[in-house]
Amino acid sequence: MCRCAIVACCNALARRLRTRGPAVIVDSRRRQARRLRREVARAARTYARALGTELPQGLLVVIQRVVYDGRQLNGLLQAFDGASGNRRYVVHLALSVNGRQVGDDELVAALRHQLTRALEDIVGKPALNVPLDLEVPRVRAGAPIVELRPEAREGHDGQERRAMPFQRIEDDQAS
Repeated sequence: MCRCAIVACCNALARRLRTRGPAVIVDSRRRQARRLRREVARAARTYARALGTELPQGLLVVIQRVVYDGRQLNGLLQAFDGASGNRRYVVHLALSVNGRQVGDDELVAALRHQLTRALEDIVGKPALNVPLDLEVPRVRAGAPIVELRPEAREGHDGQERRAMPFQRIEDDQAS
C-alpha cells in the first residue's frame, strides 16, 4: 500500500512538471522579470492547450534586451536536434527593437508566432494562413486633405460638374 502511494505521488509530480511550462530566462530588473516569466509561461501553456497538445519537452524562452540575427528582430526560434533524435527549442524574444521598447502584448504575440513553428512537429503545419496587417498609415501634418465627394463645380467648358455616382461607374464597367 505504501508503494502505491509513492508511485501516485511520483506520477503527480511528473504530471505537474510536464504541465509547468517552458523554462523562461529574462534579462531585466527583478520585478519585471518575475512578471514576464509568469505571463510568458502562462501564454505558452494556454496556446499549446488551445491547439490540443503540450509544449515540447525542454522548451527554453530567453527574453533579452535585443535579438540580433543580421538585423534587429522581435523574436528568433532555434531548433537543436539531439543525439537521441529529440528536438529542443529555444525562443529568443526582444525587449526592444530599433531603440523602441516592446510592450508585453507585442512580446506575447511574438512568442505565439514562434510557438506555432515549434509546435508544427507535433500538431502539423497550418492548413491555412491568412495574414492580417494591422499597421495603420500615419497622416503627415502637411498632407493635403482630399475631398471624397467634391461639391458641384463649374468645369472648363462652363458645364456644372458633380461627383460621379457609384451606379454609373458600375454600369460603365459592365458594358
